Formats: sequence, C-alpha cells, structure tokens
Amino acid sequence: MTDLAIRPFNASGYEILDDGIGRGEVVIWSKDPTVPRLGDELLIESRGRAYDVAIRELRTFKGGWSATCKVQ
Repeated sequence: MTDLAIRPFNASGYEILDDGIGRGEVVIWSKDPTVPRLGDELLIESRGRAYDVAIRELRTFKGGWSATCKVQ
C-alpha cells in the first residue's frame, strides 16, 4: 500500500493545481521545508497569465505542505 501523504513532485518541488482557477481558487503542494503562512501572497502563472493569490488554508503533512489559495 502506498503512503497517501507522499506525492511525486517535479524538479522544482512545487505543484500548482489550477483546475479551480475559474472559480478563483488554486492549490499549491510542495516538499519545500519552508512552510508559508496564512495570508501570504504569491504570484503564480497559469495558462499564460499571471495571478496574485493569497493563502487562505494551509495543511502540513509528512514531507511537505499544501495551501489552498484565493485568486485576488
């Protein structure tokens, strides 16, 4: 059985799940040991456009973290 807390990452160590960007939401997963904080603002690129997003929900898990972000 696979450990569901561990996901494969690309070389950058981040994965942006932008399927909900039309609804104003994206999820970022990372294996970076530096965990962001609620309210942190980030700039992401999706489908050729830049978006400002703010972290509104944050979870840590074995080996990393995930953040649900609202598009500003």
